[in-house]
Amino acid sequence: MEVKCPACGLVDQVIAVPGVVAAGTTYRIGRVRLPGDREVADLPSRAALGASKHQMSRTQLAVWLSFPSRHYTPWTRNQGYVLLGVAALLHLVVSLVIAMGKFSGWAEVLLAPFCLTGVFWGVGLLLVLGAYGARKRDEAEGPAREKAYAVWESLCYCSRDNVAFEPGVDVTFHPHETRQYIFGFRPPAGTR
Repeated sequence: MEVKCPACGLVDQVIAVPGVVAAGTTYRIGRVRLPGDREVADLPSRAALGASKHQMSRTQLAVWLSFPSRHYTPWTRNQGYVLLGVAALLHLVVSLVIAMGKFSGWAEVLLAPFCLTGVFWGVGLLLVLGAYGARKRDEAEGPAREKAYAVWESLCYCSRDNVAFEPGVDVTFHPHETRQYIFGFRPPAGTR
């Protein structure tokens, strides 16, 4: 079934949004630096790509039309615990070194290593709490993300008018408004 663009009424330039995102995304393999997490918000991080030797780039249109990434990536769940383990091990070693001293009391042996390991304890605790909060946010947003993904898969894009739309709903929107549209800020079916 051919889908007509609500703006121009033609079908020759209408493309499915997932196809536009795939066409505007390129992957390269090699020893290159991946974009950091904060450089381009919609690009997946190294962990999401599954390898550290891939580079992905996107056109601005593909970034606008892409489905939003999750807050929580599974590989980050253990980083805080690993850092807390390293802090505990380092704390134990420093405590033992201090305990071997001739004039050291128990308070000094237990509290003095925090001068060296306090940063590791603090950052590890922040990572654990941050991962917990992001995981809870993703679990709470799960049903809404499933509905939004179903809407996103059905969206179409007309390159002639530079608009995206949902077939059956006579409303067009600019590609940068995709997130707002798929997460519920759209009119009921059959209205203008």
